[in-house]
Amino acid sequence: MTTGKGELPGLTALLYAATARLDAHFAACAGSVGLTASQANAVHELAEPLGMRELGRRMCCEPPNVTFVVDRLVDRGLVERRPHPGDRRAKLIALTPAGAALRERLFAALANDPPLTGLSDADRRALRVLLDRALRIG
Repeated sequence: MTTGKGELPGLTALLYAATARLDAHFAACAGSVGLTASQANAVHELAEPLGMRELGRRMCCEPPNVTFVVDRLVDRGLVERRPHPGDRRAKLIALTPAGAALRERLFAALANDPPLTGLSDADRRALRVLLDRALRIG
């Protein structure tokens, strides 16, 4: 059985190129709704109220950066800090109605000409399965 290691550099380059294209699309869509990419990342992750630690984990972001992003979103009236029901020292971050509306606009922008349009639905499903498997193993 071959390990296929000779194909790894080409695959890695393709994954980096795909990631760069997805990041550029995300940043452009964020800008189209008046957000930075980091702010859009937070809004994207806030389908439900989250604690700062969990939001940071989902954003792949350090706590000071999460605080900075959340502070900017609070200033704009897009998110609010709520008391955490299980921990009086902690806060939950939740979208306001304006934030929820902006989240919908962000999702609509992301669906417009996405980078993986060249793949069929079946190809995208297969890619998802393969990436999920690769990331769980690694």
